Amino acid sequence: MSRTPSISLEEVGVNESIHRSVSPPGGGSADLGALVDAHLADALARGLARGTVAYRRVYLGQLLGWLERRGITQARQITPAALDDYLVHLRKRKTDYNRAEATTLSVKTLAAEASVLRSFFRWLAARRVVLFNPAENLKLGNRTQPLPKTVLTEAEVQALLTAPGRDVLGLRDRTILETLYSTGLRRAELCGLDLYDLDHAGELVRVRQGKGRRDRIVPIGRAALAAIRTYLRDARPELLETPKEPALFVAAITRRRLNVKTLNLIVRKHAQATGIAKRVTPHVLRHTCATDLLRGGADIRQVQAILGHASVATTQIYTRVAVEDLVRVHRRHHPRRKLRIP
Repeated sequence: MSRTPSISLEEVGVNESIHRSVSPPGGGSADLGALVDAHLADALARGLARGTVAYRRVYLGQLLGWLERRGITQARQITPAALDDYLVHLRKRKTDYNRAEATTLSVKTLAAEASVLRSFFRWLAARRVVLFNPAENLKLGNRTQPLPKTVLTEAEVQALLTAPGRDVLGLRDRTILETLYSTGLRRAELCGLDLYDLDHAGELVRVRQGKGRRDRIVPIGRAALAAIRTYLRDARPELLETPKEPALFVAAITRRRLNVKTLNLIVRKHAQATGIAKRVTPHVLRHTCATDLLRGGADIRQVQAILGHASVATTQIYTRVAVEDLVRVHRRHHPRRKLRIP
């Protein structure tokens, strides 16, 4: 029986004692769980981000569980047909994780799962654990980039940014919301900010080791900087356990660096308090920032640089949102909008 690796998101899942050699344990009869551990250890050694390794462990753990229920416990038993059946299973699968009700997996999630499978089996084939790569021609189907599900209106943004109070936690939370909307930072990027990453005079933020382990410089608006100055003066000192703490944003309970889970709760709490019907997350503020920049006339390459997208194709989903806005405006205001067409 194969040893299914742990799939906890709180744990990267690779024991530091595991050897980091590129050679996996055993040959084609090696335990699948051990092969996954060796693959992930190798990914960490090559510099892959721990968060990326964590979600790869989840996806591969799910695959191993599915294979084991079908009596497939060795790498060389896995065929292209078996992986195609697994993708069919994923398309039908529903999840209620972070959702009000259970829904099928998004195209983006399916694409990510297929990519993880291809990477794993390519790794196995390169080390001759398997005779050929069964995932080489794995087809996902329609991979059209979906539009962002939620973008806030100007009124909703204003309501959200003014929702926190004027106490210590309120000042911190308002600063967080202002910074997310102003910069379009990802969750982990915001939580990773240190005091010295801010350039107040230049109105810039330095993002260190963002997605893909890339550094970048991001502009930050004056309203967000004003909120940061107030927070640094009146709130952050009250939250600190030690003045040596480098993190810009500090959690109330641990009195250390804010984590992603707490950040999610902060954004959700204030969105619900304002009565916004949409599901608001830190990533929704990122979507809204990008969309509003394009609506305001920013060039797509500039928005790509701000968001830290490796490919402009990822940024182009926001142009589709902006174009849909233009279509609605045209239909609503064009003088011939009411013309009857025979």
